Amino acid sequence: MEGLKGTCVYAIGGHNGSPTLDTVEAYSPATNTWRTLPDLPTARYALTAATAPCPKDVDGLKGICVYAIGGFTGTEWPDPAHDVGTVEAYSPATNTWRTLPDLPTARSFPAATTAPCPRDVEGLRGACVYTVGGAFGNVVEAYSPATNAWRTLPSLGTSRDAPGSATAPCPENVEGLRGACVYAIGGFNPTDNILDTVEAYSPVTNTWRAVASLGTTRVALAAASAPCPNGDRNVKPTCAYAIAGFTDFTELATNTAEVFSPATNAWNPLPDLATARFELAAATAPCPENVRGPKHTCVYALGGADDSPFAALSSVQALSVGG
Repeated sequence: MEGLKGTCVYAIGGHNGSPTLDTVEAYSPATNTWRTLPDLPTARYALTAATAPCPKDVDGLKGICVYAIGGFTGTEWPDPAHDVGTVEAYSPATNTWRTLPDLPTARSFPAATTAPCPRDVEGLRGACVYTVGGAFGNVVEAYSPATNAWRTLPSLGTSRDAPGSATAPCPENVEGLRGACVYAIGGFNPTDNILDTVEAYSPVTNTWRAVASLGTTRVALAAASAPCPNGDRNVKPTCAYAIAGFTDFTELATNTAEVFSPATNAWNPLPDLATARFELAAATAPCPENVRGPKHTCVYALGGADDSPFAALSSVQALSVGG
């Protein structure tokens, strides 16, 4: 598409105080340009998204796909009757959306990340898309593009609404965790309120374990996997980033961010965002040239709402985490 080249960042659905959106936009760091793409087939907000190989044998999809998962189709949240299990995939190679098998558990405000499929779970192989928490629950489900199928996995230890999720190496010296881990970060639990706790799932052992807690409670945050900041990546090449959200129900949005180092099993503060926001999205892609140049990697914070509840933001911020 004219104006887009290289790796893009995608903004999918949501709402801006009006009815739920079906709009989809892509940002190209190589051209510092946004373009509008074909609409999401099902308008929704409080959905989650991840990037993974396209499913095999689905007409119109090839290469790498962007998956739009779950969400809410009503006008006033929360209303479980309007939580959906809808899953749709977009193929940049064909500029096409297709509908895939539904989530087994319909939910709003889940989190998603892509990681190796768990071993010895029938119906899953290769890379899987993990959908974690949401709808005030502890459900975890994984989708295998290789088999075009969902499977239910061991539940979270703590129910989490609106958590973040990212994939990074498992922390060392935590019994039961090996290889790459799926992290469930923060969120809201009706019993424990806004959470600072973090859990990690190892596909190798099919097990969840508690790991180091965030520096602050966070819900409606965004999370991403990206190279560790300078000074840490020589030990573990990938870190998990927790970005913004809100820390309690009076102060609303925060502009703080943190990074988790698997090498030390610890969270450390990052530079603050220029704009506090919650219910945002995050992605990792090359930096635009006006930030640090395309050979550097950036973590992007997209949209969300500011301190006025549901005052939607169109601004995007990027943090360079090095080259």
